[in-house]
Amino acid sequence: MDACSSNELDLFSPQYEFLDEIGLSLANPGFFVNGQWKGYSEEITSLSSVNNEVLGKVRGGSMADYEEGVKACCIAAELWMATPVTTRCKIVTEISKALEAKLKPLSELVAHEVGKPLTKAIAEVKEVIDACNSAVQYSKQSQLVVSHSSNHVAYEEWRPYGVIAVITPSYLQCAALGQIAWLALVTGNCVIWRGPVESPLVTISITKLIAGVLEKNNLTGSIFTSFAGGSELNKAIVKDTRIPLVSFKGNSQVGKVVKHIVVERFGKCLLESDRNNAITVLSDADIQLAVEAIVRDTVGTDDQGLSTCHRLFLHESIYGDVLDRLRQRYGSITIGNPLETGTELGLLFSHATKKQFLQLIDAIKSQGGKILTGGSDTKYARNFVQPTIVEISTSANIVKGEWVFPVILVFKYQSWEEAIETNNNVCKGSSNFIYTGQAEVISTWLRTIASPDMGNIYVNKPTTATRDSLGLGNESWKQYMWLSRCEIHT
Repeated sequence: MDACSSNELDLFSPQYEFLDEIGLSLANPGFFVNGQWKGYSEEITSLSSVNNEVLGKVRGGSMADYEEGVKACCIAAELWMATPVTTRCKIVTEISKALEAKLKPLSELVAHEVGKPLTKAIAEVKEVIDACNSAVQYSKQSQLVVSHSSNHVAYEEWRPYGVIAVITPSYLQCAALGQIAWLALVTGNCVIWRGPVESPLVTISITKLIAGVLEKNNLTGSIFTSFAGGSELNKAIVKDTRIPLVSFKGNSQVGKVVKHIVVERFGKCLLESDRNNAITVLSDADIQLAVEAIVRDTVGTDDQGLSTCHRLFLHESIYGDVLDRLRQRYGSITIGNPLETGTELGLLFSHATKKQFLQLIDAIKSQGGKILTGGSDTKYARNFVQPTIVEISTSANIVKGEWVFPVILVFKYQSWEEAIETNNNVCKGSSNFIYTGQAEVISTWLRTIASPDMGNIYVNKPTTATRDSLGLGNESWKQYMWLSRCEIHT
């Protein structure tokens, strides 16, 4: 098919065989409710970030379909929470195997629809698979604690909430789902997934794999409900009292609104908002190690991730050297087709996001920021932008902002105390990074920089994962359950 004349791809072309492998077509219903696919209302067109061709069209359902889906999910929750944990673990393990079997086509879809380089798309899908295995491991935690004294016995039992909603962003869609959904399923909860409008085909393809596993095991599809499309669904989910727990990942301003509404109706909310991570390089640091780590954490995360670093603190004695090396390294970054080997930076996931990038650059300039490198779109069409380094005052309002672009703000500091104080002036930040060889400084850092806002602290090492504050820890399964206590007096 001539893409120039029709702008719609040829599904029989070897280039797009991956779509057929994961059950997608040019027209796809976007609601999976009560074990059935539905979609006949508003249409969403998904475009390839690689060549701007139409990957597929998705039709959302109605609010009546939403209502049917939530009702069916609540009914299924009674069955699912009564299902033995060994069976639930078996289902999640099979989901892991189903995802692994489609690793390549799923990754290609993420690269096309979201714009990530293929290597990073593969890494994200692998992370979903790993999350399945981790969820099964943590399910082995004891869920029943018995304590007793004379003439008194107390039982404490952890019970699932029943229904959990997961709202994910397009730039971290797969990983964000896997981080929450698998542990929710293992602990006895049914899941409602609200996938992002910007990348609906990823939502549909993963849901098809999960639905296939449930059907194979003669389980109702209502255990996992998903919505791709439907402009009013986010509000409906957040306000729905039948959904006791809502997980939201994305912009912190939206997250505040979500949490306020959920808590107001006495629900529980798990938030992982966009953040403002920081890197601090001391005078004795390994400069080359630090430079490569900075590139990894500002561009290597594909800039469209929650772990992207926005602030860089450099000691005055190494300031010029580090910046010179960074500018040279930024100048050699390969920007281009996400599917091509060697691409380090792909595209932003939408034209609207590219517009936001340019607005951010304008705001930086208006606040006295100096663009050292980058700061504009590229010679390529569509949603390519340049990785950007900015020199700006720590008092600028933009320093406290958040974004998902390859833009880092650089600051010079004189004393260690100054670096800590300036770093802590920003409340949003789930990871901090330090490069030094001084053991006493590391000890001070761990005591002074750690706060409830900080999830992980890395020393002489770039982040290896994008999940911080809601990661799978030893006690994380308790977030998806509530504690019931029974006291018996004899």
